[in-house]
Amino acid sequence: MRFLRECLAEVLPREGLLIAGLFSNLPEALAGMVENQPDIVLLDEAFPDGPAAVGQILCAAPQILVVAIAVAETVEKVIAWAEAGAAGYIPRTASLSDIVPLLADIKRGKQACSPSVAAGLLRRLSNRGAANGGNGGHRNSPPMLTARETQIAQMIAAGMSNKDIARHLNIGVATAKTHVHHLLGKLRLQRRGQTASWMREHQDRQ
Repeated sequence: MRFLRECLAEVLPREGLLIAGLFSNLPEALAGMVENQPDIVLLDEAFPDGPAAVGQILCAAPQILVVAIAVAETVEKVIAWAEAGAAGYIPRTASLSDIVPLLADIKRGKQACSPSVAAGLLRRLSNRGAANGGNGGHRNSPPMLTARETQIAQMIAAGMSNKDIARHLNIGVATAKTHVHHLLGKLRLQRRGQTASWMREHQDRQ
């Protein structure tokens, strides 16, 4: 929505945020992201096929945090964006003054949500656990990876070092090492060399 883009472009710099660009279509946005390497991309929920666009954005620039904005805060909407790889969302009920604090939280790995959404997410996880036969079935199910985790797993499987991954994602080596450590722990792997086999066995489920 043009009005929303231009409004944010006028307001956010007053809060100390630098705007790298405004884009109305995905090809232009992808080119701008690769060139400017922003920390965060705000993606309007009204953007055509927005969740699919998240995957394309992360493939072009995996280090970027994609935040869906003006989201109708329902369980289905929130889960759809999360499963697409969005780092967080800003509900359509948020005021302009709420946006910067919400973005700061998302960058720190936090996400505020309504009690109804939190309850709905718990119900969804509970139902999935029951469908998998309880806790035992859940433990035996392969972990689902986010788009970013999949990208890192593919780089590890390709034989890239932590330094290579850091350079590719434009992050520090220590941060890359942390991501790799967490990923191996999530996959229950002892050595990074096992990642390629894990990906071959489970890629159809990701």
